[in-house]
Amino acid sequence: MPGNASASRDGLLRAAQQALAGLRDADRISVLLDRATEELVYSCGFDRALLFRIDGAELYAESACFRNRPGWALDVLELARAQPPQLSGTLLEAELLRRRTAAMVLDAPADPGAWPPLVEAMRTTSYVVAPVMPSGSVIGFLHADRYLQARDVDEHDRDLLWAFAEGFGYAVERTVLSERVRVQREQLTKLMSSAEAVMREATDASVELRRYDDESATMAHTAAGLFIAPDSVISNLLTAREREVLELLAGGATNAQIAGRLVISEATVKSHVKHLLRKLHAANRAEAVSRYLRIASRGAV
Repeated sequence: MPGNASASRDGLLRAAQQALAGLRDADRISVLLDRATEELVYSCGFDRALLFRIDGAELYAESACFRNRPGWALDVLELARAQPPQLSGTLLEAELLRRRTAAMVLDAPADPGAWPPLVEAMRTTSYVVAPVMPSGSVIGFLHADRYLQARDVDEHDRDLLWAFAEGFGYAVERTVLSERVRVQREQLTKLMSSAEAVMREATDASVELRRYDDESATMAHTAAGLFIAPDSVISNLLTAREREVLELLAGGATNAQIAGRLVISEATVKSHVKHLLRKLHAANRAEAVSRYLRIASRGAV
């Protein structure tokens, strides 16, 4: 008997490890969430799996995978999203939020901790639940059962789901961090591209040797002109909205991105850009950004 128990534990660990290995190449959190339920079904041997995340005082259904029943899985997701379970009262997940452990539900229709709409929609009799806890904080729950095999879950199923949930929590933490780094890298790349465009515009611009009678009103459209703008140009000439557009331009944003960020039309963005060029006496966007960056670096914005 001890040998059989040890073999069972080893089998559980191998199944969990195999399932978690299937998550390693998920480079987006959205991919990871869908992959989790798929691995529970096709690597761990469960028939159906659900993933919920905690959204305030509710559970939001993130993904579902039913073996050979994709339409059924979609129906259950729609139901759970339309009537999200509340983390209160006798709901089992509310208790597990405090206990931070996995559990079995052996008589789902009669269990006060089960969520009736889900039990009815899935026609389930028993299932296992485990919390997802990266860094020790519960952020969601995994459900799994053996419905299509026509058998109830047992302690081995509970322990298998618990082992997978623990590793999945680390995978979530890693993927979220990786995605944040990716976003920051993309933002930095855009900023560097904008700076490069400004420098290229400055070095490629023609140079004129001429005198300006009113330098406060007229700026040279040349590389030399980049260095004669008065500090008060930005604050005196531009409206608050035009300054917002200019700051986004300096960050490398396109007209479409600016429109989305400021919740205005692209036509309105183009109008603001036109006014910016005229007010700053800039020949193009790169020259306008160059003047903005020069003034901002001196704390005059």
